[in-house]
Amino acid sequence: MGKADLDTPLAATPFLFHVGRVDESKFTVPHGYAEHSRGYARQSLIDRNVGSVHMGVGVCLLEPGGHIDACVHANEKGIYLLAGELEMKLGSKAFRLAENDYAFVPFATGHALRNVGSQPARWFEMQAPQPKPPGTWQDTFFADDGEWPREIGRLDLEDPRTQFVGHFNGQKPMIRDGSGIRGLIVHRFMEREFGAQHFFMMRGELAENGVRGRHDHAVEEVYLALEGEADIEIEGRRHHLGPGDFAWTGVGTCHAFFQKGRAPFRWIETQAPQFPAQHASRNYAAWERMRLRMKSGK
Repeated sequence: MGKADLDTPLAATPFLFHVGRVDESKFTVPHGYAEHSRGYARQSLIDRNVGSVHMGVGVCLLEPGGHIDACVHANEKGIYLLAGELEMKLGSKAFRLAENDYAFVPFATGHALRNVGSQPARWFEMQAPQPKPPGTWQDTFFADDGEWPREIGRLDLEDPRTQFVGHFNGQKPMIRDGSGIRGLIVHRFMEREFGAQHFFMMRGELAENGVRGRHDHAVEEVYLALEGEADIEIEGRRHHLGPGDFAWTGVGTCHAFFQKGRAPFRWIETQAPQFPAQHASRNYAAWERMRLRMKSGK
């Protein structure tokens, strides 16, 4: 678990990665929120402490009756609701989020959260550019944002005025079988078209016996396992992932997925910065095939 070699200094590590597990004992009130929230806690999964330079990724918890005061960030934020319900005020709009709903918060956009239900709410959260550490320049600002509306309804995704929110239902599959790829489907739902400029957020699924062969990227990636099981191979080392496990790969770090068991492996993923327009992934199987063809003169 951790970097390419736990005994190697960070500066000497050629490839960076981190593997871990969401841990109830690591949920704490984030710096600056103690006086501006109730019942709120967060576990940071990926930040500069593990070598990331682009990401602030965590899992958040809001207890029944809890709230987070209105605030703005000097970064973008995406949230994906894993369990429970949240009421969210985003700019001048307010709505209720349920499991598998998601919301994007643009730069400097006021937003507040509260849980009026009877169950804790949990969500996956991504911030980019990476938030500043405590004690440096302040990049989160709290302000009085007025009263909440008396009635708050569920998302109306048919209303053309609805922005920056959605519900995951398996839309927009992106990747199909190819070189070193079998049984993989990826659904990107938070992207430039949606409003995000600094990161992508997506869901992935690897079918029984599915493989995503060895490859790397020009961006950082985080994967949080939701259902099923898989092995992730990172620079030749295998790590088993099940629900609640997560992994991060840095720029240029070779990784691959191998589904295990009788159920599909499903995860939520985020990437930063956004992919370039071309050659975002280097699929090693395709490049090896090209190398052999060039060697044989074909």
